[in-house]
Amino acid sequence: MKSNLIIVLVLLVLAGLGLWQAEYDMSWIEFWIQQHPVLGAAIYVVLVIASVVLLPLSSMPLLPIAARNFGVLLTAGLSAIGWWVGCLIAFQIARSGRRYLERFTSLEAIDKLEAKIPADVGFGGIVVLRMILPVDVVSFALGLLKRLRFQTYAVASLVGILPFSIVWSYAGGELGEGRLLSFALVVIALTVVVLAVRYLWKKNRG
Repeated sequence: MKSNLIIVLVLLVLAGLGLWQAEYDMSWIEFWIQQHPVLGAAIYVVLVIASVVLLPLSSMPLLPIAARNFGVLLTAGLSAIGWWVGCLIAFQIARSGRRYLERFTSLEAIDKLEAKIPADVGFGGIVVLRMILPVDVVSFALGLLKRLRFQTYAVASLVGILPFSIVWSYAGGELGEGRLLSFALVVIALTVVVLAVRYLWKKNRG
């Protein structure tokens, strides 16, 4: 239920941002990015990384702006880099110890998720978790699993992040251009896929 609530909240924020963009003149941001494309891309990546490490921030509201100015493919690449680097940092923070982790975020959500993750989760399990759960919380929770190798975690995380960075960037691009119907269809399709994968994963585990 909580995950569904999160999805609804994200959609509301994105929709609100799309409506705001339609009413507000964003040309100054576009002009600045055109003048400083490399710096603009670097700032976007840093913000995405921060959204993973510093709970409960989210980079989702940035997607329409990024896709509108960088294009869908570049936004997907930048988002994937940001989410991946962020999840690696979060993993290492968790590995440094719970006391250090408490300085960054509340452990309540992480403890609940950690209890649901099998101790022997492997490559495929991490890919699935990346597809069905938020990047940030999963990263911290997996970092607390002592048997999980960093190399396995890093590669599996990248595999799981890539397809969704493309889909979310496309959805953000549609919203940024004011195409709300196509945006809604993409999000609905993605939600159905996520719920189906989650159901199959729980069924196989049970």
